[in-house]
Amino acid sequence: MTDSPLIVGGHAGGLPGAVAAGEAERHILLVDDEESILSAMKRLLRRDGYCIYTARSGQEGLELLASTPIGVIVSDQRMPTMSGAEFLGEVKRRYPDTMRIVLSGYTELNSITDAINKGAIYKFLTKPWDDDLLRAHIREAFEVFEMRSANRRLQMLNRAIVDAVPDAILLVDVSSGRIVTANRATTELLGYDHAALAGMAIAEIETLPLDWSYWQEISGGDFRPLNGVETEYRMNSGALLPVRKSTSCIDTDSGRQVVMVVHDLQMERAFEATMALLNTELSSILEASPQGLLVLNQDRSLYRLNRRLDALFDMPESVVESGDGECLLEYISRGAEDPDATLAALRAALAVTDTAVHGEFARRSGDQVRWYANPRVTPDGSTGHVLGFIVDVGNGRAVPD
Repeated sequence: MTDSPLIVGGHAGGLPGAVAAGEAERHILLVDDEESILSAMKRLLRRDGYCIYTARSGQEGLELLASTPIGVIVSDQRMPTMSGAEFLGEVKRRYPDTMRIVLSGYTELNSITDAINKGAIYKFLTKPWDDDLLRAHIREAFEVFEMRSANRRLQMLNRAIVDAVPDAILLVDVSSGRIVTANRATTELLGYDHAALAGMAIAEIETLPLDWSYWQEISGGDFRPLNGVETEYRMNSGALLPVRKSTSCIDTDSGRQVVMVVHDLQMERAFEATMALLNTELSSILEASPQGLLVLNQDRSLYRLNRRLDALFDMPESVVESGDGECLLEYISRGAEDPDATLAALRAALAVTDTAVHGEFARRSGDQVRWYANPRVTPDGSTGHVLGFIVDVGNGRAVPD
C-alpha cells in the first residue's frame, strides 16, 4: 500500500510541517516490502523536512510516480515480484530525471551490478545502513537533482530565447565541421527540419570555396571571427539563398564550437531592387518637370536636383557636389536683388513641416522667380522638402528649355 504524504521538519507561518520560506519541497519515495523498514526510514528522515511517500512494492511505486512528482527514490533490492534493480531500471526509462538509490546487502551486489553500469542507480548503499551516511547521501542526491533541474530550466529558457531570434543561429563543431544544433529560424530559412540539420556537414549548406577555406583555416589553427560576411546558402530545395553571416566561438567539454548568426538577405535585395526602380522612376519624373526642382533631406543635405534647376541658375559643379542644401540655397539667393531676404525666406520655408509655403523674389537680371516648398516624408520617417523654382523673364514668359 502507499502511504499518504508525510510532511515533516520545520515550521513556517505557524503551520506544522510547512517548508521554510524560499525552499522548495523535496519529495522522496521510499520503497520496501517490509513496513518496519519503511517506518524506520521515516523516523530517521523526519528531521530533514522531506515530503515522504512510501510504497510496499515496485509496482506500487510506479503507480505513485505516475501521479506524483518525485525527486529522490530509495528502494530495497530484495523484494518479491520486482527487485529493486528492476524497479529502478523501469523508473529510469519512464522518469530519467529522478535520483535513484538502492539499499542492498553485500551478497546481492552481483544482482545490481548491471543496473549500476546502465546508469539506473545513482547510489548503492549497504544494509544495515549508517544513519548519518544515508541522510548525507539523500541530501546530496537532492542537491544533484535540483542542480540538474535548474540546468534544464536554464537550457529551456536559452532555447526559447534562441528560437525567438528572427535570424538563423547554428552551432557547428569545428573538428568535424558538422552542425550540432540550430534554432527554429534556421529550419524555416533553409527548409530542413531540426532532426535533418543535426549532424549535417556545414559544407552541404555553405557551397562557396571561400566558405570551405574558412573552415579549413579555423580547424587547423586559431579562431578568426567573421562579421557581416555575405555568402550563399544552399536550401533544401537546392536553391541558393543570399545571406550575411557572423561567427564567434565557444570552447566546450566536447571541443571548440562555432556560433553562426545568419541573416537572410532576400528581403534586403528585394527592397534594394524596388528602391532602384523607384529612384529611376523619380529621376524620370524630376527630369520631365518644367520647373527647377531641389529635393532636400531633413538635415538639409541634398537628396536630388534636376537638370532644369541647373539650367535656371547655372549651378557650379562644386556647389552641387558638396551635397549641402544650405550652399545651394545661398547660391540661388546670390542672384536676387535682396540676397539676404531671399535666403531668409527660403530658410523659413524649410522650418515649416506641415504645409506648403510659396514666395517670389526678383533677380538682378530683371527676371522674377516664383518658388514653393512642400514638405516630404522620407523613408526613415523624417521630413524633408521639395523646392520648385519657376523663372519668369521680363516679358512675363517662363524661360524656355
